[in-house]
Order: sequence, then structure tokens, then C-alpha cells
Amino acid sequence: MKKKKIIVLSLIITALILAAGCTSTTPTTGIIEVNSTPTGAKIYLDGVYTGMATPFPITNVEAGAHVIKLDAFHYKIWEETVIVTANETTYLNPLLTYAAESTIVLQPGAEGIDTGVESIFPTNNYALWPFTGIGNSASTIVRTYIKFDLSSIPTDVRVTDADLKLYQYSANGTDNFVIGLYKITNDWDESTIDWDPQPTSSTDAEITIDITAAAITWKSWDIDTLVQGWLDGTNTNYGMVLKDTDESSVNTIAYFYTSDYTTDTTKCPILEIDYYIP
Repeated sequence: MKKKKIIVLSLIITALILAAGCTSTTPTTGIIEVNSTPTGAKIYLDGVYTGMATPFPITNVEAGAHVIKLDAFHYKIWEETVIVTANETTYLNPLLTYAAESTIVLQPGAEGIDTGVESIFPTNNYALWPFTGIGNSASTIVRTYIKFDLSSIPTDVRVTDADLKLYQYSANGTDNFVIGLYKITNDWDESTIDWDPQPTSSTDAEITIDITAAAITWKSWDIDTLVQGWLDGTNTNYGMVLKDTDESSVNTIAYFYTSDYTTDTTKCPILEIDYYIP
């Protein structure tokens, strides 16, 4: 009897093994082979960036409808709903449309928002002055605050270049120095700002440039990333503060015209932005 039970049990186990070996899994996923002309477009699947660029096969995509978006620099965004069939490959190779570049030059007059503050006169407001300073001397430190109204620019643009330009017309001192541009991180009012208190700003400069004390020329700060963040909402546009990167040393104060300078309005501050709409 015991021997019969062992034989029956062996037969059951063998049958289960054979049944498991005969079981087949029905495929539920497919592949999307994504290419583009030109190549190098970022690939998004159902709104999520895949981390890859064309050409690239997206594997293990569940059967059904999916949205593919391609985003390439200086091209219009391409987006389409595709139907994935299980165990099959769907092929995409769209021709991307080049996005033309536009340029806008912001150079406000008296309505512009720019002014200086000075440590030796901590309660003075210089909102209506036609010039401002940046730098320091043995007796004072001078900084410049500036903000541009970007409401005339579409928020969905991609910035390819953005430059703040100030016209340096004079200097007090002979030492060359470095001016850093810093992002302001809270609101301020041109008509009331003075040395104490000042709005907060970033610790690290967005960009620095060398200043030659004797120069009479336009100076330019490249702020593409900063302007892009303001336009797409990554950061709030509170403007910029410009100051000597080393305010602890006796140096030079460089002087620049503000938007209140009326003698030659072509030398007022400029923000020039090159962009395209994807």
C-alpha cells in the first residue's frame, strides 16, 4: 500500500511539472522605435521624460494608446498619440519643424526699475538719479539694483541668449575689479529701497565680468538661465543686484547710466533676449 501511494504521488508531481512547462504567457507589451529628423530629440512617454534621445527603442510598453513627445533644441515640439500592439514594434520617424528665432530689446525710460544703494548714506534713496555706481572705496560700498518687466514676452519661450547691458561712462579709482550679478530673492520697491534694509539675494553670482576702471563702454552680463527661469516660472522675477565680488578691499567705483538718464536714452540699461517658441 505504501508503495502505491508513493507511485501515485510521483505521478501527480510529474503531471504538475508537465503542465507548468506547457503553460504559455500571452504578451502584453510592445516596442516603440522612436527616431526623428534631425536626431537628438528628447523623448517623453505619456508626459514623462525617458532620459533618452532619438533614435531609441522604448521597450516593454503596455499595449494601448500612448503619447510620444519629442523636444529638440530650436525645433517645434512634436507630439502624437500612438497605438501599441502587444508583441509588435511601432515605428516613428517624424520630420521636426525648425522654430525661427526672435529678438526683443527691452530698454525702458523713466518707467524702468533701477537704482543704487550706498553704505555711507544708508537711508538715502536714489530712485530718480540718472546714474548709479557699482564697487567700493575707502569710505563706501555702492551696489545697483535693477529689474525688467518681462510681461511682453510669451511665457512658453525657450531663451537662446539673454544679455544685460549697462553703459559705463566713468569711474572713481584706478584699480580694475570684478562685478558679480546676483539673483534677488524677495520683492523690493525702487522708490523706497536704501542700504538698510536691502532685499535678499543669492550667495553665488550668476555671472561675473571684469571691469577696467578707465573704460568708457558697454558692459554685458550673459544671463540666459536666469531669464529662462523667470519666464517659465521656475523663479520669481525680483530682478538683479550688481556688486563688487570683493567688497572688503579698497577698489574702484564704476558708474553707469540708469533708465532715468535723458541726455542720451540709447545709453540706458538694456536687456536683450533671443528666443524661439517650441
